Amino acid sequence: MPHDNFKTLKDQIKDVYVVYQDTISSSELNRFPDHSFTIILLDDCEKGNCVTDIDTYILNSRQLFVHLPNRKYIWDLPSNASGRRLIINDSILETFSPTLKHTFSPHSTYEMIQSNEEAYEKFSMEFDAIRKEIHSEMVFPELINARVRLLALMINLWIEQMYGKSALSDHNNPAFRFHELVETYYKTQKSVAFYAEKLCITPNYLGVLCRKQYKISPLEFIKQRIVLEAKKLLHSSNKSIKEIAFELGFNNFSHFSYFFRTQTGWTPKNYRITMDKS
Repeated sequence: MPHDNFKTLKDQIKDVYVVYQDTISSSELNRFPDHSFTIILLDDCEKGNCVTDIDTYILNSRQLFVHLPNRKYIWDLPSNASGRRLIINDSILETFSPTLKHTFSPHSTYEMIQSNEEAYEKFSMEFDAIRKEIHSEMVFPELINARVRLLALMINLWIEQMYGKSALSDHNNPAFRFHELVETYYKTQKSVAFYAEKLCITPNYLGVLCRKQYKISPLEFIKQRIVLEAKKLLHSSNKSIKEIAFELGFNNFSHFSYFFRTQTGWTPKNYRITMDKS
C-alpha cells in the first residue's frame, strides 16, 4: 500500500484510513504524509536521536512516538534499528472522544513515551492486531478504526499514569477544567449541573464553552468518556459485563446495555466478542 497517498488507499478499501509499516528508516520517518498523524513504536534501537520542536530524544528500545502535523521531526535512526509505524489519516481524529482529541492535538507536549515491558507488550499487541486486520482477507474498516482508537486510549492512559490526570489539561481554560472534572467524577456524576456548579458557572455557559472547545455538548462529552472506559474494560479486563455496568455507575445491567448500544451500535457482549476475535 502507498505510504503517503490516502486517496489510493481509500480507492482500495473504502473507509480505511490507516497505513501500517513494519520497517522504518530515517528517510521514511522524515517524510510526513499530508493530512495525517503517525504513531511509531521502536522495538529494538540503540543510540540515534530524534529532534523535534519540543526536545531532542536519545533513542532507545520500547519507545513510542506520536508525530503530529505542522511540527518538525528530524530522525537519525541507526541502520540496524527495528520498529513499526502507523500512518493515520487525521479524519479519524474526528471520531475520537474529546479526551483523546486533546492528547493528539497541538496543545499536547507528550510526544514520546518510554514504556516499561508491560506497556510495550500492550502497544505491540495493538500494532499486531491492526496489521492483522488491514491484511486480512475480509477487511472491516470500523474494526480497524476502533483498534486505532483503542491504541490512542492506551497512549492517553499511559501519559496520565506517568504524569498525572491533569497532564493533558490546561488549568487556565474552563473547558479543560471541565475535562479534568469529568475524568475525576464520570463514574458517579453524569449531570451537567454538577460540573457547572463545580466550575461556578451556569449549565448554559458550560454548554457554550464545551461546544466551542470540543464541538459537542457537555452531556455528550460525559457520555463519550463513559463509553471510552466501557470499551477499555470490555476489551482488556476479565470483569463481567454486570460488574462493568456497576463500576461505571449504572444501577442495572439492562440500563448499561441500552446506553452502550445507543452510543456505539453494539451490545456490550457483541463488542467484547468482536474485539476478542481480532
